[in-house]
Amino acid sequence: MIETLLQRWHQLSSRERRLLGVALGFAGMAAAYLALIEPAWNGRDAVQARLPALRDQVAQADLMVGDVRRLSAAAAAAPRPSLQAVRVRLEQSLESAGLRPALQQIQATESLIDLRFRSVPFAVWMAWLDTALRETRLRVADLSVTRDSEAGLVSVRMVLELPGSDRR
Repeated sequence: MIETLLQRWHQLSSRERRLLGVALGFAGMAAAYLALIEPAWNGRDAVQARLPALRDQVAQADLMVGDVRRLSAAAAAAPRPSLQAVRVRLEQSLESAGLRPALQQIQATESLIDLRFRSVPFAVWMAWLDTALRETRLRVADLSVTRDSEAGLVSVRMVLELPGSDRR
């Protein structure tokens, strides 16, 4: 195959060889442009089109970081609630959630509140826990959940810690 191409090349006049060389050069440059330059150019255009939206997102994130810093500084400066006040709020939230009958024990010591539930509906207890933690800013220090024989009921032993306490 190569021999036949070489024979045809030698049969061409010098002017035809020059023209064919120029045509092959243009074809090579077009292939290089399509393979190397155009994808990079299109990618650059796509990045520049997305850049304003990304800058807006960065500005929003910076605002959120400022808000978080301001709120965390305010939370750190806020007075720590008393253990008794938090206990009263927990008892009120238990009453409003309908979990008071399942509560076996609530005991407050230092910065900890020990709660024990027996045969409490799991979904109701989880909803109460989520709300109580958000409202009181308590932290779960210890938790044990045991499934009861009846479907959907659990026994819970948990220890909640006051916000800002130095125990770890």
